Amino acid sequence: MPEPLGEFQRRMLEFIVNYIRREGMPPTNREIGKAMKIASTGHVDYHLSMLEKRGYIIREAKKSRGIKLTRHPWGIPVEGTIAAGEPIEIFSEPDQTIEVGHGVDPESSFALIVRGQSMIEDHICDGDYVVIKRQRTCENGDIVVAVHLVEGTPGKATLKRFFLEKEQVRLQPANAELEPIYIPRDEWDREWEIQGKVIAIVRHYGGSGRAA
Repeated sequence: MPEPLGEFQRRMLEFIVNYIRREGMPPTNREIGKAMKIASTGHVDYHLSMLEKRGYIIREAKKSRGIKLTRHPWGIPVEGTIAAGEPIEIFSEPDQTIEVGHGVDPESSFALIVRGQSMIEDHICDGDYVVIKRQRTCENGDIVVAVHLVEGTPGKATLKRFFLEKEQVRLQPANAELEPIYIPRDEWDREWEIQGKVIAIVRHYGGSGRAA
């Protein structure tokens, strides 16, 4: 895992990422220096060597545009599919990542692909990616990943708003045509768990990701 960056090197890395996305090739040291207001190319080279040492980039020797990203620095893993409807089994897609803002901690977050229309009134549509913060607890009204623990399987998960009521848990869809899932408290305590809550939605328009 790459080491954390200070503010200046984080901004330099962000410039490199955005330049590659926009131009289809990496910037030169002079272009980086101009963007970062650094007069000395030696000073630029020092910061690039720190980015390389910390695992964010690699550089090809004797190439003016020799910077390569080791991975997208603000990507998080897509860990499977989540039902916006009846619970379905989670499956793993360990090789897929999705780009998110640098404010999302990749160590404590993951993404799931939404299947179904039960959360459309919360603007979560079939095919969207939801960004999940890993946690076992939640507050009433949070949109959560609730997992029904089925012996011998990874469990069946659903995406719903969570409400703890007197004798039961209510998993509430955001679709007026669908009924809530009601779970008695003792069954919830034995057979269900929270795996995280939604902190962002990423929608794809023509192949590009956009946070909602």
